Order: sequence, then C-alpha cells, then structure tokens
Amino acid sequence: MPTKRTLIFIVLLFVISFSTTFFIIRSNDHKECDIVIKKEMDKNRIEVTKEEHVCKEKYSF
Repeated sequence: MPTKRTLIFIVLLFVISFSTTFFIIRSNDHKECDIVIKKEMDKNRIEVTKEEHVCKEKYSF
C-alpha cells in the first residue's frame, strides 16, 4: 500500500498537470491572430501569393 506521502505527491502532480493544461487551452484563443497575404513576382515574372498566419498573443504555445 502506498504511503501517505506518495499519495499526496500523486494528487499534487495531477492538480498541477490539470491546471497547466487548462491554462494553455484557455490562454491560446487566437483572438489576436491574422492572416497576411503577400503577393510577389518570381524570377519568371509570375505573380506568387503567400499566406502567412501571424499571432500577437501574450502566450504562444
């Protein structure tokens, strides 16, 4: 049977893991994200379009 100290460690580890996961999911909301479209000419004078996903989040995971 596990000791009291081991059980406390397992519960504490679970609580910290759950809190961290919740924080990451909650803070990564993509509200400040934007799609930037760049149009360029390549060396054969063909127009090339590039889309870029840009985020200005406080926490980026």
